[in-house]
Amino acid sequence: MMMALCARQRIPAVASAISRLLFNPSACNPAIEQSRNASKKSGGATRNRKGRAKPKYRHYRVQDGEFVHEGDIIATQYLLRWYPGENVLIDDKLTLTAAYDGILIHTTEELNPYPDSPLYTPVQNGLPIRKRFFHVIPTPLHGKFKLVSET
Repeated sequence: MMMALCARQRIPAVASAISRLLFNPSACNPAIEQSRNASKKSGGATRNRKGRAKPKYRHYRVQDGEFVHEGDIIATQYLLRWYPGENVLIDDKLTLTAAYDGILIHTTEELNPYPDSPLYTPVQNGLPIRKRFFHVIPTPLHGKFKLVSET
């Protein structure tokens, strides 16, 4: 019986030594170095996903009656929603900017299109088309200068 107990105790010791040799090759040969494999899965190709575009925040930036400086952006738009009025410039992306320092005014006016516009014929036939315009009323210049002949 004593022999049986000793044999049973040795079996796990022998099994663990065999498993160390099988799963750890550097245990029997110290010249073999271990190297680790990649720990993360390889990712697939990235795609541009629909519906994840950043918002453009297109709207008017300045309220009616506020003071604007020359070059300030008044409104950004995708289509021609607001029209440039007096002292307001428009660029190729339809951004409205102030041409001079002054006070901004919003107005709703009847459109008076050029003859090559597709809106020209309906307006000439009597259809009133009203659009919103932005105007900048420039600040008056003060006479705080002297002429060269007066000095």
